[in-house]
Amino acid sequence: MSTPIIGTTAVIKMGTTAIGYCKSVSVSIDVDLIKEYFIGGTNPDRPAVIASGNKSFKVNIKKAYIDSTYANNVLNGTAVTISVLPQGTGTGKPQIDITNVVFTSWELTVEQHGVIMESVKGEGNSITFTTQS
Repeated sequence: MSTPIIGTTAVIKMGTTAIGYCKSVSVSIDVDLIKEYFIGGTNPDRPAVIASGNKSFKVNIKKAYIDSTYANNVLNGTAVTISVLPQGTGTGKPQIDITNVVFTSWELTVEQHGVIMESVKGEGNSITFTTQS
């Protein structure tokens, strides 16, 4: 049995710069399903065609607010690469890159008893799973 990876070892980057004070990141792959039913078929209540369709690659980042960089990326439609290094940096360790991410929302959270946080959501046009060299 493999040992689970602890989140504190991860490194999250925007471009080549580590995102400081990152609290969490989620990456998702969504696939639209192509599904067609036809009248008079052998099993008309079941799809005659079922296949993988369009794909989307979403990113959600929650981090401490430092400056307006991420809000400006949303406003300007700036495309960036987000890299997730689940086991930190080092040769042979895994790396997930979501490229051409355009952030679609930004939110600032201020609470009296904590650190001011910001969260951004976006979507890229591709995802790759590699190992660091």
